[in-house]
Amino acid sequence: MNKIPFKLFLTEEITLPPEALALLPAGIACRRLSKLSEIAEQADGAVVLLTPTQAQELLTAAPLPENFVMIVWSGADREIIEPELLHHPQIVGVLDPSCSVASIWTTLKSALALAAHTSHHAVERMLEQVLKVGRALASEKDLNVLLSLILTHARDLTAADGASIYTFNNDKRLCFHLWQNASTTGDAGQLPVGEGSIAGYVARTGSPLTVEDAYAIAADAPYRFNSEQDRLSGYRTRSLLTVPLKNKADEVLGVLQLINRKTHAGLRLTTRDDCERHVLPFSAQDQMIAFALAGQAGVALENSLLYGEIERLFEGFIKASVQAIEARDPVTAGHSFRVAAFTEQLARAVDRVEQYGLRDIVFSSSQLRELRYAALLHDFGKVGVKEEVLVKSKKLYPLRLELIKQRFEYARVHTRQKAYRNLLDLHEQKMLTPAEFRRLRQELEQAISAEAERLKRYWQIVLSANEPTISPQEVSAELRAVAAYSYADDEAREHPLLDEFEFADLALGKGSLSAKERAQIESHVSHTYTFLSLIPWTADLSNLPDIAYAHHEKLDGSGYPRRLNGAEIPVQSKIMTIADIYDALTASDRPYKQALPQAQALDILQEEADKNKIDRNLLRVFIEAEAYRLKA
Repeated sequence: MNKIPFKLFLTEEITLPPEALALLPAGIACRRLSKLSEIAEQADGAVVLLTPTQAQELLTAAPLPENFVMIVWSGADREIIEPELLHHPQIVGVLDPSCSVASIWTTLKSALALAAHTSHHAVERMLEQVLKVGRALASEKDLNVLLSLILTHARDLTAADGASIYTFNNDKRLCFHLWQNASTTGDAGQLPVGEGSIAGYVARTGSPLTVEDAYAIAADAPYRFNSEQDRLSGYRTRSLLTVPLKNKADEVLGVLQLINRKTHAGLRLTTRDDCERHVLPFSAQDQMIAFALAGQAGVALENSLLYGEIERLFEGFIKASVQAIEARDPVTAGHSFRVAAFTEQLARAVDRVEQYGLRDIVFSSSQLRELRYAALLHDFGKVGVKEEVLVKSKKLYPLRLELIKQRFEYARVHTRQKAYRNLLDLHEQKMLTPAEFRRLRQELEQAISAEAERLKRYWQIVLSANEPTISPQEVSAELRAVAAYSYADDEAREHPLLDEFEFADLALGKGSLSAKERAQIESHVSHTYTFLSLIPWTADLSNLPDIAYAHHEKLDGSGYPRRLNGAEIPVQSKIMTIADIYDALTASDRPYKQALPQAQALDILQEEADKNKIDRNLLRVFIEAEAYRLKA
């Protein structure tokens, strides 16, 4: 049943002189109400004449629109009018049968003018509110948060009990995405909807659709209402306002559907009778508001989708960059991704913690994203480090070790040859008897064998010393003995088995890098900062280079490259430091060391905290929140 645009209403008890009604302008119609409840659907911008009792009943029943104006009619029985009623702002006058036509008409004219004026200002305020909502939508980039805001504001502005949003999936099929309802709960899931549904019809045609009663849709209508959700939840859908969400190119990006406009916003529709009594059709003003909101929401939705695409593109570029960098060092492949995961888990745990002096540390979603990107790119500067240094897994480079091995072989062979030559020279000089020759040859071969065993043992010492260690080690006496050993060449010149720099490398107390090589590796942090500083980061990622720059700094100032102290190190970098050290200790893909068990790695981290190298409180959260366990 279509809504009739009456603006003046009389209850059955009111009788106005025909002369007064004749003065009504042509655009104002008058309607008599058979029952008071009929006014609910016509309250916006209307004037009603009613008895004091009816006025009190109407004001008590439910909140009324501010542009609804009442005139109290005091009948022949002179019903007493309470002062509270007279002071109500929506009561603009009192009439009775003795009033002249002029008095009645003047009061009616003032009331109608006030209703129209109030309606105009109400629309202005509503549109102003829509603009504020638009600004709020424009500033939100997270898609689900944005859609939730659209639903919330649409319901608030139209007094709708529920609202749903439909968006297109990757297959370009319209899907139920999100919903809100003040009176019921449930989860319809992100399921596709057919083109014959109301939302599908609106998406297909790009035109809005208003339905006064979802259960009274004409049989020949090109759309249908699916009552399955009502059946499952016990809810009763009646009035619907469905509008397309379009972008600036007039393309449909989704559909907004408002459900059950209520007589007042705070009401809950818990029974079928509630729906019958308190659900109204969506008015022309509701449609105007919904269209205005949908226009802004469509643009905001497009911006959010584009932002999401750009973010996925950028994240893909970052991941590809990390994989390209780690391809230069296959040994540590996956390290940056694990560090990013550990870092984000610890940051989220810190954000939730209330103790250890960390209560004031809070990370927004954009700050967490910034930290994750910084962790992914923290070793970006390794692209500027020589590859042979970057992938060095032993104390000696492979070619250098092979050269030493050849030196050992030359010493063994030359020692044997020299010994036999000396035996022959002695035989020629003294003309040894066969018995003496055999005796001397036997002694010589024993000496050669002993020397060969010594060289073999020395070679094993070199191989053992070539293995890096995690904990500092003293230089062994055996290695010093190898360094002191020398052999003669064909011209009787003495040569050491190990050159001084080779001995220095093998004598490294920890790790596989010399001081010069370590400086090259450590330079990757400065390279990282230099490279990342060249990228024009957005405002929400502007701290990324500084976070990555400080991930090797230590609280006591012993870190690198800037020797910052604890107060100068960003908390994000302190978090990443813990994640970086933990992964280095537990990684199973390092050929120069075995992966440490979790417990031992955490013990080493605790030792670092005790030495004031890393943050003790952040480490406590790392352990207690089990942020060291990668989520599947």
